Amino acid sequence: MNKDKLLVSAMQGLALDTINKAKGGHSGMALGAAEITETLFTKHLNITNLNPKWVNRDKFLLSAGHGSVSIYTIMHYMGLLTLDDMKNYRNLNSKTPAHPETDAFEYVDASTGSLGQGIAMGVGMAIARDFLANKFNKPDFKLFDHSVYVLHGDGCLQEGIAHEAIQLAGTLQLDKFVLIHDFNKIQLDSEVKMVNNTDLMKYFEAMNFNVFRIDSSTENIDKIFNEIKQINGPTYIQIHTKIAQHTPNEGTVKGHSGVFDEQTTIEIKNKLKLDFTEPFKYDISNYEYAQSFWKNKNLRYGNWNKLVENYNTKYPELSIELDKLLKNKIQYDFSKINYTKANLSTREYTKQILNFIEQNYWSYIGGSADLTSSTNVGFQKDFTLGGHNLRYGIREHAMTAINNGINLTTNLKTFASTFLAFSDYAKGALRMASLMKLPAINIYSHDSYAIGSDGPSHQPIEQITMLRAIPNMKVLRPCDENEITWAFNYAMNQNDHQISIITSRQNLESFSSDINTLNTTNCVRLINTLKGRSTHFLTLLASGSEVMLANKAAKKLNSDLGINVRIFSVPFLQELTEKREIIQKLSIDKYPILAIEASNDCTWYKFAQYTELDVVLASNFGASADAKTVYEMNGFNIQNIVSRALKLLKIS
Repeated sequence: MNKDKLLVSAMQGLALDTINKAKGGHSGMALGAAEITETLFTKHLNITNLNPKWVNRDKFLLSAGHGSVSIYTIMHYMGLLTLDDMKNYRNLNSKTPAHPETDAFEYVDASTGSLGQGIAMGVGMAIARDFLANKFNKPDFKLFDHSVYVLHGDGCLQEGIAHEAIQLAGTLQLDKFVLIHDFNKIQLDSEVKMVNNTDLMKYFEAMNFNVFRIDSSTENIDKIFNEIKQINGPTYIQIHTKIAQHTPNEGTVKGHSGVFDEQTTIEIKNKLKLDFTEPFKYDISNYEYAQSFWKNKNLRYGNWNKLVENYNTKYPELSIELDKLLKNKIQYDFSKINYTKANLSTREYTKQILNFIEQNYWSYIGGSADLTSSTNVGFQKDFTLGGHNLRYGIREHAMTAINNGINLTTNLKTFASTFLAFSDYAKGALRMASLMKLPAINIYSHDSYAIGSDGPSHQPIEQITMLRAIPNMKVLRPCDENEITWAFNYAMNQNDHQISIITSRQNLESFSSDINTLNTTNCVRLINTLKGRSTHFLTLLASGSEVMLANKAAKKLNSDLGINVRIFSVPFLQELTEKREIIQKLSIDKYPILAIEASNDCTWYKFAQYTELDVVLASNFGASADAKTVYEMNGFNIQNIVSRALKLLKIS
């Protein structure tokens, strides 16, 4: 038995011990894909143990994240994970969680687990590489030329996001983007053919991929990985494996996951011809063999560093720009934006802001899901022509995950845009972005009932609620040009969380009130103070499109009844509800509060802990009619706001 086969067997033995100790895990892929991960990591994956985040390293994504032990084992033998790390599989705060996590282990390029996400993120990583190559590479200096490998299973190709991403990868003809299919014909509930009988070779040919089919062996895999390095365009490799190889469950549905008792484990290890059957013991020569590959890997890394040194001398200005990007030191200043007109929609101001970004910065990329003419999110020159505009097509889920991939491998600012109602399509990728703490920027327009005649399928109700409910997602809903400038400044100069900016289709009133309150608090802005003859005082809170309505209702209350009213715009509700000191400093808690928002988000009820409260929210789907009619029929009209205010103040 040659050294590679011995190492594969040692990996399979260690996988058994790891999963058995944890009393759970996906043994099927850990055993079945061992030949793939052993060959890829030792002989082909261009990484270094000197710098886990080397920018030109090959990227590897385990889209079938449940098969994590298939990569943990080879990472152990290569010295990246200790034996204690393997024993801590699935334990709290370990480097080896059930599914790979970027926060847990620095050699994980993407958190995965939701099937198909890894394929789309891989497309994003390939796009990011090509963007940086276009910006910085020179004929004699290929700073960015790495490959992106995605290992996936049968299940990934049943997720819609995978097909969205595959279509785009084929259309863009992304070089060095390699899909590796662990093709074992089994999934959790059945054989794959019972739910999917697609001829995948013909499918990927139709998607403009290079296609290969091989049986699983280290020799075949090594040969094909060498061959694909010489071809252009994206590649699909179908590798026929056996799920739960060498176990009693080999090739069956039972092989997907599970542990084995002591006697069965010993029998499997004997079948593997391992020298040791005791848990976590193995022949040290396997460890030494896997370590031997670092010499050439680190030599390539050293040569790249020398290339960069020469590049810095020959192209000093580009070198400075690259250094700023890699160190995340690019600052975005919007103080010089001049708007020529007031009282426009916030989507129109978005267009002007993006034009300003295009004229003054280079470190961004993005676009819309075929809605640039509607959301006003897009750039003049396409990515395929060396520009910043990505045409994602009508692929909201893949668009969001692609931007996740870009964020994972660069500090480029990314934009993704669609109608707010269609943010539902992107939910899985939005969740993963927040889980990985990626500073992706989403811009969702057509924010409420006020879009009118497009009808209830396009009129968002629960979407803002959903977005705010995602941990580490910050939702900004500005009401005019001053606030949307603040929103972009906030979004682009932070790096800790995902942002969703909500914009209007309809024109909104521009307010002349001081923006300093918002700049200071980063969450709330005093719009107006109306003093009257009455002894009654009221605070009105609203966001986005409803701020204009709140201000009109306040004027009615003040002029007709002399009620003292203060109106606050709350573009960042999540932040304000957590800032008791700001609420108290601005005396928001001093008088009864009436909050107004055309969503069904109950977050507003948090103000009930401070004072008497009523909230006007959306509770029903809209209708196909003009905007004013739909808005008003759902309670967003001056008469209803006044009535609710009087009831809150106990004025009959």
